[in-house]
Amino acid sequence: MWLLIISNIDHKNWKSWVQVSPASSHYSRHKRTHTGKKSFACSDCDYKTAVSSALSRHKRIHTGEKPYACPYCDYRTGDTSDLSRHKRTHTGEKPFACPDCDYKTAVSKDLSRHKRTHTGEKPYACPYCDYRTGYTSALVTHKRLHVGEKPYTCDKCDYKTGDASSLSRHKRLHVGEKPYACPYCDYRTGDSSSLSRHNRLHVGEKPYACPYCDYRSGDTSALVTHKRLHVGEKPYTCDKCDYRSAVSSHLVRHRRTHTGEKPYLCPQCSYRTGDTSNLTAHIRIHTGEKP
Repeated sequence: MWLLIISNIDHKNWKSWVQVSPASSHYSRHKRTHTGKKSFACSDCDYKTAVSSALSRHKRIHTGEKPYACPYCDYRTGDTSDLSRHKRTHTGEKPFACPDCDYKTAVSKDLSRHKRTHTGEKPYACPYCDYRTGYTSALVTHKRLHVGEKPYTCDKCDYKTGDASSLSRHKRLHVGEKPYACPYCDYRTGDSSSLSRHNRLHVGEKPYACPYCDYRSGDTSALVTHKRLHVGEKPYTCDKCDYRSAVSSHLVRHRRTHTGEKPYLCPQCSYRTGDTSNLTAHIRIHTGEKP
């Protein structure tokens, strides 16, 4: 019987027959990329996949199994790719390189995000306004402005925010920490982006240009806000009234007129306010500093 089967095969094409045999597990897996069929289902949730190894990895989320161990520390994981990424924190290896500049990274998705700085691609769109970004984390933070979600809370006062970096900056108001120092003068700040903007005052650098007029700025956010003057865009809307703004921080301040919230607390007395500029002015009463 075996000889009969072999005799029916086109001998000129026998190598290709062996490579694409339907009995091959690789071929079966490849076909699912066309059919979308997901044959492997998790017994503990709704997860489905077309690849059995992916199901095995997924199940470890439920079991907590972490069979892959780092040879340098106590880190363990249920995913070999996670282990490969982790080991690079020890070795310093950065195998993913940008073809347009000297940027290198240990994480492939970081390279994908970086490339957007060259292409200007912004694939992630806000469902509530025209805002677009190249970063999923930035979109998550932006959407909180619309829904009012503020998951990050200060442990010193009632301040809440939708942005983790904003909370870090806020906490420095309580301790007076200003770790970022200007190399040209005595200016210090608790915010690295504020230092970058400040430094441009010394060097006169204004790399960001308006496409509609001669306006230039050393701050990307200032340019975005400026361009809205030309197009009349006011993407930030109040959910309590008809107020609209071209600046997100203006909307945040406006909302406090409805809530009465005063999240900014003076570290030296009981003064509270809903506006950081008011707090800065108030603190000068204690320090004697002149603006």
